[in-house]
Amino acid sequence: MIIHLDLDCFFASCERVLNPSLEGKCVAVGGRGDPFIFDKKPIADKKLMNINSGAFVPSLFHARYDSRDYFKDGDTLRGIITTASYEARAYGVKTAMSVHEALRLCPHLILLPPNHLLYHTMSHELMEYISSVVPVMEQYSIDEMFGDLSGWIAPEDTYDFIRDLQHQITMQFKLPVSIGASSSKWIAKLATSAAKPYGVRLVKENEIESFVKDIPIGEFPGVGKSFSAKMARYGIKTIGDAWRSQSLIQSWGRAGTDLYQRFRGQDHEPVQSKRSRKGIGMSRSMDHPIESRDELYRRIHILVRHWSHTIMKLGVNPTTYAFSLGYENGLSSKKQYTLYRLFNEQFLQHFSIEKFRELDLYPHSSVRYIGMSANKFTRHDPKSFDLLEIDNDTKMRHLTDALTQVRDKYGLDIIRGGGEL
Repeated sequence: MIIHLDLDCFFASCERVLNPSLEGKCVAVGGRGDPFIFDKKPIADKKLMNINSGAFVPSLFHARYDSRDYFKDGDTLRGIITTASYEARAYGVKTAMSVHEALRLCPHLILLPPNHLLYHTMSHELMEYISSVVPVMEQYSIDEMFGDLSGWIAPEDTYDFIRDLQHQITMQFKLPVSIGASSSKWIAKLATSAAKPYGVRLVKENEIESFVKDIPIGEFPGVGKSFSAKMARYGIKTIGDAWRSQSLIQSWGRAGTDLYQRFRGQDHEPVQSKRSRKGIGMSRSMDHPIESRDELYRRIHILVRHWSHTIMKLGVNPTTYAFSLGYENGLSSKKQYTLYRLFNEQFLQHFSIEKFRELDLYPHSSVRYIGMSANKFTRHDPKSFDLLEIDNDTKMRHLTDALTQVRDKYGLDIIRGGGEL
């Protein structure tokens, strides 16, 4: 059997562990695109964590934001809700809603800035604990985990095991969790959704068809809006409809065949104790679009420094880089490049600035978005590095290693480039 754990209202639940007086009250954690990253004054408590990922989970953050100022931009409130307690949800507050709208629906809402260091730490500690009682665990996101009980817990004992596991987590960590179990990862995840809030649900193999038949196709993990719309054109609106459309779905190639097996709980996809990261990105949307190109490139220098530090901490060497700019008028410009260089910060700074200058096709328009990402690491695409650059890149790599160690010890802003000032 495979189990899936989903921590209920995780960010809000962590805040309640820290402050029990929040229990039973309308609580929400909000987020912004880090309004402080571009400050000219160095910030001492900036942290980098790369053990978790997922929606609304940055790898770079401050240890704790000031709740009085975090959502304010002059007289305007900015930000979105990332987690709302069930008490707040009763008033219509939900994830991705604007902070302004949430406070309109629930004026007595206790709105908190994110404390990502706390959330990462609690997630990591919980994962360590569960790994001590479940042999094979997969961290799916900061608040979701899979576990494989095969050969460890007899199928007939699964329900008692997950009920006890839920109790132990509540007692030891004070965190509410819902747990689903089935013979397939994705059916187990659906079982968790059915168990929420704070419940457990076991779906045996002979119960899968009756369990999934009325679930909307868009609720199945990995089925996005476009795929749901495509299926709807063929009259496939529920997973039960998909079960009856084998020939059609499998005619869509390997992806269709794999998806059909998932629908039936017959995919045999394993729980992966280690998940290979495929890309590293850094982006920011600006509350106030930038007209000055000097300020634009100052911000790009800052983002590239943080991006480089993340790449170094993960110990990978990208070979493909993508850059994008979004303008206030709705236009955008993006491009991707592949080259084989030994990664170092000096190379990335020079290369990024050069490519962003080429990318700025509308120099008289204000920029509202800056994005950059790297993928196709050398472990996935092994080729020789550029021989004309390898000697200099090796020297600069040693320097980047030293910079990474200093920033780890004294903070990400302790050493900054001249282009950031």
